Amino acid sequence: MSGAQTGTRRVAAALPQGRVERRKEKTRQVLLQVALGLFFEKGIYWTKIEDITERADVGKGTFYQYFETKEALLRALLQQGLDLVLARTQDALRDLKPGPEAVSRMVLARLDFFLENPEYLLLFHQVRGLLQLKVEAVKELRQAYEAHFDRLGAILRAALNGRPPSPWKARDLALALSAFTSGLLVHHLLFDKGDFKHRREVIQAQLDRSLQALL
Repeated sequence: MSGAQTGTRRVAAALPQGRVERRKEKTRQVLLQVALGLFFEKGIYWTKIEDITERADVGKGTFYQYFETKEALLRALLQQGLDLVLARTQDALRDLKPGPEAVSRMVLARLDFFLENPEYLLLFHQVRGLLQLKVEAVKELRQAYEAHFDRLGAILRAALNGRPPSPWKARDLALALSAFTSGLLVHHLLFDKGDFKHRREVIQAQLDRSLQALL
């Protein structure tokens, strides 16, 4: 063990437990946010652990204290993004009665989230490409998505007063809602970068028309 590592451990041991945990969580969040930015700039395939640690200004040893692999970091980042967009979706339904307006608000909430956070939009798009692979590392990513669709389906069921339109199931609509809001936006992100946010009303109208066809 190097002298620097020994010194770091001594400092950590001298700090109150709450401060140590806060510092650990801060470092973890720095790694996640740096990785999110790099995945947006370079893609998940071309970003290396060394790129993340260099930009975060930490050693590779520090990275491995928080994540065993780059895939583990990707899994944590995916979960964080899914939780954030789901929370935004659920918040949109506060004080609203079930019905078409509630579903429209869900569409708008997810649309706004991705317009404000294009890094997550592109991350989700890249991860969906990974899900086609038949490798063990993809298993946990798929599980995160499956759980997300189940939770989104439950929110949709409540927004539709517990009665999804036949023959659709709530989870089917969750998949459709996710595809509408992220798939179409990815197109504009990739091909209309300079006009991305200004096309909000056009994109929303396209999504609403598609949603009305389902409902």
